[in-house]
Amino acid sequence: MRKVLFASSHNGCDKEGGLGIQQKTLFEGGIVNMIANMEAELTDYLREVLGEDLLEVYKQRDKRLFVRVKPAAARRAVEALRKKYRDMRFMTLSAVDHGLDIEYLYHLDLSGIVLTIRSVKSKEDNTLESIADIFPAANFIEREISDLFGIKLSNHPEPDYGGLILTKDYPEDKRPLRKPFERTDVPPKARPVVEALISSSCVAPISTFIQKKRKEASLLESAPFAFTDKETLKEFHEFIRSTSLDAKVGFDWEKKRLRYK
Repeated sequence: MRKVLFASSHNGCDKEGGLGIQQKTLFEGGIVNMIANMEAELTDYLREVLGEDLLEVYKQRDKRLFVRVKPAAARRAVEALRKKYRDMRFMTLSAVDHGLDIEYLYHLDLSGIVLTIRSVKSKEDNTLESIADIFPAANFIEREISDLFGIKLSNHPEPDYGGLILTKDYPEDKRPLRKPFERTDVPPKARPVVEALISSSCVAPISTFIQKKRKEASLLESAPFAFTDKETLKEFHEFIRSTSLDAKVGFDWEKKRLRYK
């Protein structure tokens, strides 16, 4: 016999006993609202747990959320989600080598909503904190990433975890998916210029001595450079940060130089 979802006498059903247009619209609307509420609940919970360690939340499409966090907060985010949502499923862990940094993406599923936690970690810190004790399914993918990118796992449940894909004596400097520690979009000869431009807003400053000689020769004074005015230089540096130019070229603000030079 044909399976009837609703009795034919039910208001809004068609003659075959299926959902009518009105019922179908209400049903689909309820599903959409349920998904939206769950997405909002997830993001609100992570904001509460992580605070300032949560950098960004964005939605790519329905049932596809991305949360960008500080590197030190990635495991904490996964652990908090697992604690609150016991039926949350670990899908996989991805790693992307950007040259100076490695980005880790933790893909989790909750009732059809795919949540990806993103964190970018500098390659100077060549370690990744394991989540295999939280999600045992992460064990092998973490070991695979360790082999292919040359990453050291910390707090992994199997201390002797090496050799999953490559041999344990495989050269550290020849890992298949690890890129050179540099930015290929900045030519070597341009690196000193980039450093000078970002740190002082000037690539060829004119010294006080030259300024004096120009004045003695009755020449026009050169326009003052930004580095001679602290407020102007501060404004210039804020512009550099707001455009993410420092991150794109790999500038270290503390050392006032490119990270890979």
